[in-house]
Amino acid sequence: MIEIKRKDLPLKSFLTTFECMLKEPEMDKQLKKVIDKYGDRQNHKTNVKAQMTEWKMWHEPGFKQLTNIVLDISKKISEAKYNVQIKPVLNNLWGMKYKSEEIAISHDHWPAIWSFAYYINAPKGAPGLFFPEMGEQGGERNIEPGLLVFFEGHVKHAVRPAKFKGYRYVVSGNIHQYEYIEDKKND
Repeated sequence: MIEIKRKDLPLKSFLTTFECMLKEPEMDKQLKKVIDKYGDRQNHKTNVKAQMTEWKMWHEPGFKQLTNIVLDISKKISEAKYNVQIKPVLNNLWGMKYKSEEIAISHDHWPAIWSFAYYINAPKGAPGLFFPEMGEQGGERNIEPGLLVFFEGHVKHAVRPAKFKGYRYVVSGNIHQYEYIEDKKND
């Protein structure tokens, strides 16, 4: 059973994140291997100014397992925060490999209801997940291997430059609410 912790972070109001630690070494190994295999498919043209895979990676080894985990957790946190049951859909899922000093420009993922970041590893000195609205003091969540952080899709976030050795591997994605559209052909 994965233990999920709710954290309300001080802001003008509150920024709520939901965090848990995953201990899935085989999944992590597969994720790294796939991220390395894909290389940089986005050519630094997105908000991520680092190596980035394709957008829809859920069919790949490791990503399949992570998909199941995040969909399950998104149901639980939606009920915990809003007291609603959702039918979540993973809209996109991608992997990244940051080198020293590489960044992600401040952005959000609206209209996603939840966005997440899963930190496969955390080299010493590597930057964390930065929430600009929280200001310089306390706006950065330090990362650790296995950390899975969920936050609402409209929340601005970034990765600031930092010097570190090795690579910072992370997988991110966006959860949307499933909308049932009735088949009009059968009327």
